[in-house]
Amino acid sequence: MNEDPVLDEFAADPQVISEYEALAAGEYSEGSRGRLLFVVSTTDLSASHGDVYVGLGLAKYLRREGWGITLWPTERWSDVTPEGFDAAIVMIETYVPGLVHPDTAAIAWVRNWTDRWAELPYLEAFAQIWCSSELSATRMREAYPGPVEVLPLATDPELFSPVDVPRDRGVVTTANYWGSDRGLFASLALVAATEPVTWFGRNMPYLTLPEGIDHSRRVDYFALPAVYSAWNFVIDDAIPAARDYGAQNSRLFDALACGAAVITNNTRALDELDLDEVLCYDEPEELPEVLRTARADPEAHAALTARLRDVVLGQHTYAQRAAAASVFLERAVAASVNDRELLAWTSRVREQLRTMEIDYYEIRGRLAQIETDRDALRTATEELRYWYDLSQMRVAALESEAANHWTRRVGYYAGYVKSPRRIVERLRRSSASATPPAE
Repeated sequence: MNEDPVLDEFAADPQVISEYEALAAGEYSEGSRGRLLFVVSTTDLSASHGDVYVGLGLAKYLRREGWGITLWPTERWSDVTPEGFDAAIVMIETYVPGLVHPDTAAIAWVRNWTDRWAELPYLEAFAQIWCSSELSATRMREAYPGPVEVLPLATDPELFSPVDVPRDRGVVTTANYWGSDRGLFASLALVAATEPVTWFGRNMPYLTLPEGIDHSRRVDYFALPAVYSAWNFVIDDAIPAARDYGAQNSRLFDALACGAAVITNNTRALDELDLDEVLCYDEPEELPEVLRTARADPEAHAALTARLRDVVLGQHTYAQRAAAASVFLERAVAASVNDRELLAWTSRVREQLRTMEIDYYEIRGRLAQIETDRDALRTATEELRYWYDLSQMRVAALESEAANHWTRRVGYYAGYVKSPRRIVERLRRSSASATPPAE
């Protein structure tokens, strides 16, 4: 449950969801044009990992172009990929392509973290590199001698389309929190000073936010169309590494496709997407003013939102991206593949180190738990010792009292034993006071 009437009542098209699930499960692994492997973090569609949603968005339409699709999640990164795949599309910069089968063309999709990708020592192991902006592609061409193509993110219009719900809510963001503030807190706090703000995202227990910002839950990926249809303004927050190269989030395309107005802090490279009319802000204090200006002329704002939606549907769908990617893929498959023998060894070592690092943190967590349990046991032992000592004291007091009691009683009767006259006298008095029996 999403704990919101609009979201709870909304259900995405079951056929759309089932297609995503089937792709993730590997049910469409064969294709007349070739077989593709997507190297991703997970196959869990509830994990809120952007690389999976982006990968599946493109994969869905690549399948319609004739390509078979298989996902290769983190838990398989230490294995050599099977033979029979034409290309492996690597979505994450931490994956070393040395374990990609020699007959498979490895392609890096630099969606983000351009500088990290550019600094990798094994870039030449890739047959091709895709970038999400021209700025990113320029940087990658400085580090990589092979073909670099521009393939921005996009939207799946079969999933992200307007939902028939009242668009009567104000400001929302769907940014997940991964430990970095990024200025989003300050921006939303300024807006929340005058109106409610809703924040859907992961890791809410780690956030302390001012009043006015409702961050009480995350939202399922397939419920996002309802969010982007019920709220008027969607705040898109890009990390600095994305802003430096104009790498746009999926949120920009998805929300615009649903008819929402997007306000983003990622101002670069919007012109190359024909989205330079998108509302933008650079500093947190600018966001409230952008909202006021947009609301000042409702008709102009509605026309702008409709115009931007038309641009997205006309130029930025995954169907269009898949058509372009298919051309890139055929070029990569036709090109020769580098020898990866040394890189394969490097990949295995890296995976061993990554596994050791995971084990290290797991062991450290267990040790911390043991330390906590030991402290609890020590406290319980001290408490037991206290009660044991107290009980010993009480037993000693009782034994002393009992001893004193019997000493007094023995002393009392000893007086009679020492003086027979006292016994005789007491018996005489008792006999004299006794009542004679009735006749």
